[in-house]
Amino acid sequence: MMQNAMTFKGYHGSVEISPEDNILFGQVLFISPLINYEAETAKGLEQAFQEAINAYLADCAQQDIPPEKALEGIA
Repeated sequence: MMQNAMTFKGYHGSVEISPEDNILFGQVLFISPLINYEAETAKGLEQAFQEAINAYLADCAQQDIPPEKALEGIA
C-alpha cells in the first residue's frame, strides 16, 4: 500500500498521482523553498525525493547557508 507522504533526513514529502501524465510527483513539505520531484514508479519517487533532499542540502552547504528544517511536531 502506498502512503501519501514520505520522510527522509527529517524532511517530509508529498505523494501525488497524475493519471493524465502517468506519473507520480510530490514536493517537500513544511519548508519555504519549493522542491519538486517526480517518477514513474513508487520506488522511483522515493529515490527522486531522497535525491532532491540531498541536492538541497548540498546546495545549502555550497552557498554556506543553513538549510531550513521542517517544523517540529509536523507529520
